[in-house]
Amino acid sequence: MLQIGSDPKIAELPSGIRIAYQIFPGKSQIPLFCVHGLTGNLRNFEPIAKSLSKKGITVITYDLRGRGKSDKPKTEYSPKIHAQDLKELANFLGYGKIFVLSHSLGSWITLRLAEKYPGFIDKAILVDGGGELSVKRKISNLIMIQSSLARLGRNIPNKEVYLEEAKKSPILSAWNENIQDFLLYELESSGTLSPSLMPKGETRPFGPVLCSIPPFVIESELKSMGGSMTLSGIALRFLKSPIEFIRSVRENRVMPYWALDFPVLVIRALKPNFKPGDELLPNSAIRKMKEKIKDLQVLELKDKNHYECVLLEDAVRDAEIYNFLKS
Repeated sequence: MLQIGSDPKIAELPSGIRIAYQIFPGKSQIPLFCVHGLTGNLRNFEPIAKSLSKKGITVITYDLRGRGKSDKPKTEYSPKIHAQDLKELANFLGYGKIFVLSHSLGSWITLRLAEKYPGFIDKAILVDGGGELSVKRKISNLIMIQSSLARLGRNIPNKEVYLEEAKKSPILSAWNENIQDFLLYELESSGTLSPSLMPKGETRPFGPVLCSIPPFVIESELKSMGGSMTLSGIALRFLKSPIEFIRSVRENRVMPYWALDFPVLVIRALKPNFKPGDELLPNSAIRKMKEKIKDLQVLELKDKNHYECVLLEDAVRDAEIYNFLKS
């Protein structure tokens, strides 16, 4: 049943949604599913997936609905919906119990998965996400990710310009083939180009391009968590529907840590994203996790920020993940 190869495969779920996934084979009976963040894709985890696969862990990466090569329906998006997709994808591949490694928004999805399907997760790794945050901190985090949202919906002359803009971003202090592949994977052509103008053998988008993540997807995701892509959008939501806004804020104020009745490893990025103190998991969030999650380990990555903690290679991180899964 498993399909292995360099190109993503497609699983059609019972819901009708088609999800793109990739398998890095190993010998482990329980596979590790990797759940990316808000504007990520399955290429986010290549450094980790390759490292763990070599050590014998079966790793499965996939595109959330609305990203990459997965379907992008004009419907609601939320961690609960993604949790359902993950359960159906695991069942499609023949698994009744899984490990989960999730980054940023993916950590919220892991929490909702544990809440909805007790006994399904064997162990979980939450990478720089899933913390209980104050309203002030949530707004601070939203401001921090604005630069990563700026690429959505923009027509760019070509992929070379797209990559050059990314290289100039202060978010990334390093550049390598993994980061380049992650960014190229999310591109799609935004116009038509005569076949006669296409370079011979070119398979990736050529000519005018744009990021394949529709802005409406991200707006819906943030709305489900009580936010918006802009601060003005938050204010507008409150003015238009204060009751619904307050309900969504209350629902996401307290995380369902009670559902994490299995070992949990939290990986925390401590390198500033733009300025000191703007980490996505502040000390207050870690304290609450330690209070409420009964079997918790914490790994701090002092030399990596929120994005680098998954995009860059790190032998110590990968060894800690492997030891955690095998213990």
